[in-house]
Amino acid sequence: MNSLSKLRWSTGLYYTVVIFSSYILAIAEIMIRKALIRDGYHVSHFPFMTYFFVGSFFIGMGIYQWYRYRVWIYPVLGIILGVLCFQAPFAIPSYGISLFKATYAITFLILVLFVIINWNALYGQERFEINSRRLFRLAAELIRDTSGGFTERPYSAGKITFTTDELMGFARFMNGKYVAKTIHLGNNICFAFSMNRSLVNLEDPKEVSHVVIEYNGNISVTVSEKDYRDYIDRFSFDQVCSSMAAIFERFLEYYKQGLENRIITELKTAR
Repeated sequence: MNSLSKLRWSTGLYYTVVIFSSYILAIAEIMIRKALIRDGYHVSHFPFMTYFFVGSFFIGMGIYQWYRYRVWIYPVLGIILGVLCFQAPFAIPSYGISLFKATYAITFLILVLFVIINWNALYGQERFEINSRRLFRLAAELIRDTSGGFTERPYSAGKITFTTDELMGFARFMNGKYVAKTIHLGNNICFAFSMNRSLVNLEDPKEVSHVVIEYNGNISVTVSEKDYRDYIDRFSFDQVCSSMAAIFERFLEYYKQGLENRIITELKTAR
């Protein structure tokens, strides 16, 4: 089975599907409106319903993403995009109302400024989620056992060898490349990743999946229930954790050898 089919859709795919579908819907609506015009009905050829549908989708997705990630940026962005779509039918046509043209331009400017101001958070969240999904795809590649189920306990994955400087450098690399958010917790470093919770404003790693590497070499893995449920196949929970530990151990070894690019290459080729 292809690993892509082992995980549920990411939120970003909904945007792609709906936006692509909206073009088809707009063409169909325009054709219907032109047919009505030929039949003598006094209607505009502009696809009003499509714009209202897309606007409602943006607002709805913004609310859904706030519920999922607990990041206030998403509902605000969704509302701005929704209002922009609602104004478009009254502002874009040449016969559009001047007031709506002005408010449309103001809303568009607000959108641009909002994205610029919050770009780091938006970009960081997107990259963290993409790489988290890649980590789980990699973890699923070698798993064949679909027995067992979720447990809340951390999975102890043995010990690995490294120096303190190597672990610190590895943590900076993983965080800087948005592979995992690193949190220093006394005698260990936590590498947090999640497909269902924002890592941008994360404070408690217990809320998400994470790998903990202690300075004495012990490594343990915790996979959140939400992330585990995103697997369509019910893989053995222990094997998921064991596979994830092996990935981080392998990535750390790459880093120790000065082969950091292999980490990014391996993530990008995850299927």
